[in-house]
Amino acid sequence: MEATGISLATNELASALALCGYESMASQILNSLDFNGETGELDRFIEDTGLSLKSKGLLDESRSSTLAAGLEDLLHVLVQSKRKARCIKKDRVLFIHFIKGDTRTLLQEIRNNTHFFSIYSMEKGFEPILLNHYELAGKSEQAVNNLPALQLSEAIYDQLHQMEPDVLETMINDEKIEGLLKQFLSDFKNNEQEFANVSLMEMDYAKDYMEMKQVIFLLPSVNFVWHLDYDRIQEKEVFVVPSSAEEYSKRLSDAIALFFEEL
Repeated sequence: MEATGISLATNELASALALCGYESMASQILNSLDFNGETGELDRFIEDTGLSLKSKGLLDESRSSTLAAGLEDLLHVLVQSKRKARCIKKDRVLFIHFIKGDTRTLLQEIRNNTHFFSIYSMEKGFEPILLNHYELAGKSEQAVNNLPALQLSEAIYDQLHQMEPDVLETMINDEKIEGLLKQFLSDFKNNEQEFANVSLMEMDYAKDYMEMKQVIFLLPSVNFVWHLDYDRIQEKEVFVVPSSAEEYSKRLSDAIALFFEEL
């Protein structure tokens, strides 16, 4: 399978999945586009997406699916992959799809309503793509060994997500707020008052099954990464721990690789 350079708009992906026989998955995507499914609109949708796929050289009318072999192979891998890592930072979404029995993975980056697919070898480690996705590449490494973890009560942690932006801005500008906490609040506000995350998932589209095996929360800062430590959540408190970008990306890469190896 060769997927490097293939990009599909969301409607093209839905159409291609339907042509491959994955109508249920295609319907889920169309529902997310608020597609009402009326006959006339459906006909226009099939015609329009067919033309756009053809213009990209992704159709082959000599084949039963009418899709080019490379695209059809890619979609089978996409649907049949049972383990995936989903990496989210604001509106940036990256899926790493495990290919059973292969040392390669299928990358699916989603931005501006377009899906970009490529093949990536697990032997390279996932650090480069994680550093790029979370916009950590090129940051000067700050020594974090002497930086203390921030301790937040569960109540304060929940309030931060619901707080009005102007109230949070007032806290950031409050001279009574110490430096490290001020940095965390500023980073949190800059990330639209949410943590970035990596979700390790098991999925089976045929059985309509999905389970989150692990979710890791992080927050990029200026020269390091905050890691949300849930170990003491039972005690109604969480810790936000500073980590170097390089070290943290290596830890994430190892966690993803281990998750894939367990299958």
